[in-house]
Amino acid sequence: MTTDSVHRLSGEFFQNPHAVYRELNAKGPAHRVEFPSGMNAWLVTGYDLAKEVLTDPSISKDLYGPPGEAAQINGNAALRLDPPVNDHMLYCDPPRHTRLRKIAMRALSSSTIREFTPRIEQIAASLLDAMAGQEPVDLLRAYAYPFSVSVICELIGIRASDRNEFQDWLTTQVSTADVAEKYAAAANFEEYVHRLCEERRGTGGSDLISELMSPADDGDRLDQRELVGMVNVILLGSQETVAGLIGNAVLTMLCQPRLLGDLRRDPDLIPAFLEETLRFESSGNVATPRFTTAPVHLGKHTVGSGQIVLVAPAAANRDPDRFDSPDDMDPSRPDNRHLAFGYGIHRCPGSSMARTESRIALTHLLSRCPDLSLAVDVEELKWQPSLISRGLLSLPVRLGRS
Repeated sequence: MTTDSVHRLSGEFFQNPHAVYRELNAKGPAHRVEFPSGMNAWLVTGYDLAKEVLTDPSISKDLYGPPGEAAQINGNAALRLDPPVNDHMLYCDPPRHTRLRKIAMRALSSSTIREFTPRIEQIAASLLDAMAGQEPVDLLRAYAYPFSVSVICELIGIRASDRNEFQDWLTTQVSTADVAEKYAAAANFEEYVHRLCEERRGTGGSDLISELMSPADDGDRLDQRELVGMVNVILLGSQETVAGLIGNAVLTMLCQPRLLGDLRRDPDLIPAFLEETLRFESSGNVATPRFTTAPVHLGKHTVGSGQIVLVAPAAANRDPDRFDSPDDMDPSRPDNRHLAFGYGIHRCPGSSMARTESRIALTHLLSRCPDLSLAVDVEELKWQPSLISRGLLSLPVRLGRS
């Protein structure tokens, strides 16, 4: 980073953002930043300011309206994503956001999660059966991603034979691939969802696609464009959040033998461990962009309208002004109100599902593979070059005795 008013981040930022965040938080809660892509934005790293920004009605999420257009011009950034698949609740404001979120919450209700939990258990067990005897194995490719993709695809009603393609389309959308490649992946995704909807229309199925196509109690229903966007955001949120969280949690416990021993002996500790993992090494790095519609105060800075604002939960969750010893993993931490799932009206509607899936995945893994260990030195591991996601590219492990 340079010492001028704009902090320019190199590609090393993706490998270890926490070192950057420590430096930034020591200087203040908000900073003008230029990312490796060339995008200029205001980056919020402080916990208290992050909560303020996440609830400030003058900071918009409307990517496809005037706020997003103006901010992209000022930020020299091509944030534009393919509208048919990304015109969803993450990129809009109330009242439309309120309506779309209500539909998403209905589809991802606690009763849906409870009913599907036995099947999630079966998926974890079958994947571990398939891994038996493999030494070493990439835990992300063999377990974390197939698990998260299988769960959400089965819940939505996507055929097993199509899931590998689906995973590729989703991963490309959040990667650093060029715009043409992202648009191609989005177009394939859109075409597939259209076909899937036509197959399910009027069948009265119990899958999530059928649920999303049916009218709510008040008669409201998604149009075709909204349906594609809703499926996309649910799939993206589930795949990247859950797979990344599983990988990050496994790496964290394998690097701390005492903690690993505690979790092996007492699986009831896993929920608290996952909650601390969400603070310590969440699978989310920076939240999706926001745009100022009026002058706002970000720490000591007054920021005009038409600016891109990015909140970094990964930084806020290690803010020393909010958490004692923030760089220590402590599952017994008494106050762990992290921002891994966001805050305010845009808080992740799938957080309960993500917690349930991750808990089941780790419980089965530790039960079946008590001698699990890293197959490479931790310094050899590489992280995704993604601003939004915080996850490993691979996680080679030895399963040990079963």
